[in-house]
This record gives sequence, C-alpha cells and structure tokens, in this order.
Amino acid sequence: MSNCIKDISHEPAFSMLTQTEENILKRNSTVLQYKRGETIIKQGTFANNMLYIKKGLAKLFIEGSQKRIILTIKMPDNFLGLSSLFYEKKTYLYTATCLEECEIELFDKMAFKHVLAQNVDFANEIIKFLNHNSARIYSRLLCVTEKNARGKVADMILCLANNIFGCFEFTIPLSRQELAEFAGLSMENTIRILKEFENDNLIELKGKDFKILNAETLERISEYG
Repeated sequence: MSNCIKDISHEPAFSMLTQTEENILKRNSTVLQYKRGETIIKQGTFANNMLYIKKGLAKLFIEGSQKRIILTIKMPDNFLGLSSLFYEKKTYLYTATCLEECEIELFDKMAFKHVLAQNVDFANEIIKFLNHNSARIYSRLLCVTEKNARGKVADMILCLANNIFGCFEFTIPLSRQELAEFAGLSMENTIRILKEFENDNLIELKGKDFKILNAETLERISEYG
C-alpha cells in the first residue's frame, strides 16, 4: 500500500484564538501573491515568518550537494515553516515553491510565538500539525529508501491521486523532473517506469493528464516494491 499520509487542514487552529490574539496576528501579518515557480521560502535562509497557504499548491523539498528530494505537496489551509519555529539555527529546513499561483499570508515569527505562549489550545493544535507533518515526511523517506523503483513510482501516483487530487483522473502540476524528484529516482528511470505502467494498462498518460486504470495492481506494486 502507499506510504503517503493524507494532509490535514490547519485552519481549525485559528478558531482557538481570542479576538485579541487574532488582532495581534493580523497586525503583524501581510498577504502576498506568488506566481507559479516562485520561491516562497528557501532552505537555509533565516526564518523570520510563519507562513499560511490561503490559495494554491506548493511543493516542499530539501536539497543536498547533488540531489533534490520533494518531501510533500502542500495544499491550501496549511502552514509553512512551523519546523523552524524553535529550531536553534533559526533557518528554514526546506525550500517551498509554488506549483501554481498562490496566495500566502506571512505572520511575524515573534508575534506568532507570543500568541502560542498565551494560548495553550492554539499551541496544542500547532504541536499536532507538527507531529502530523513529521509523520508524512518520515513516511515519504521510508518509501524513498526502502522500495524498489517500480514501487516508488506506484506510490507516487497513488499519493497524487488519493491525497492531493482525491480522484483517479487528474492533471499534474509537476514536470517530469519534479516527478522524478518526488519518487526519489532519476528522470530516465521515472519516465521508463511510467511508460511500462502505461503499456501494462495500469495508467493512461496524455501530456500532464493522468488517469489510473488499475489502482489495485498499483497498490500491490507499491506495497511489495
């Protein structure tokens, strides 16, 4: 089965705030519009803001000296940068870029931490989101390190279908190179396996349009790969 854990909305956290706390965050925030491909936060730069995706999709990835791995795709109503909130180096741990036009609200980090210290319920919600995000990333890393190439590609397809788009027919906002980074493979291997899946009538590909024809077999490949 797929190792991809479904994301959860972070919006309920705001319902925990008092009117005064809401005002504090609003006075110390701004909303920006980002175009597809623009960088929202950069790995290694100082984390001065906590960010919230109001509209659009963003990909989160880490970069090594020779390789880039996409950790997850974030949907609307999700925070970015929470892992840097109390990180001793005070930097972002990953890069986030827009897969489509995004609307992002930026909260001043110190104001955000002030509200956390004042409101236990809000703090508990943020801790829950941090734990869930950690579980998602651990799950992705397990897939990347343990599964064979076919299992990785099957897992990626099921993750996109079940946890991002919620259907078996969708248009992906990722390039072939980004699909390879999501699967943790070279682009050549990713393209080859996608073609094999298409020849085996497991999927149908037309440009960036994906259609899953045999989810059950993909699940088996993902589980035993």
